[in-house]
Amino acid sequence: MAVRKCPSCLTTVPAGSVVAFSNDIECPGCKQPLEISPLSRNIAVIAGLVAAAGVYHWAARPEASDSLLGWVLPIVYAFLALSVVAPLVLMATADLRLKAAGDVAPTGHADAEVSHSPAGAHH
Repeated sequence: MAVRKCPSCLTTVPAGSVVAFSNDIECPGCKQPLEISPLSRNIAVIAGLVAAAGVYHWAARPEASDSLLGWVLPIVYAFLALSVVAPLVLMATADLRLKAAGDVAPTGHADAEVSHSPAGAHH
């Protein structure tokens, strides 16, 4: 199957929508709820973690930690690498599938009923 295509109508889903709304993707063509396959998510996370480990190893060199905050910069750089690489890989490898009927997120109407109950009114 092609990357970022709806399995029902074969409409291409924009890469930004796949990354930004990865839990609530809706096909722009047929409006069916979609989800990213677990394999695509795992590939993106593993690529991000590998990139973060490489950046951490590079930034934690002894000559790079001469400053007062030298111990925190490798962690920050690794976090930024993970935050950039994982979404980029997900954009490139996202395999979409139809969301199961029981996995559909609740609507705002169900949330409104919960907020009016006496137990849910803790302010």
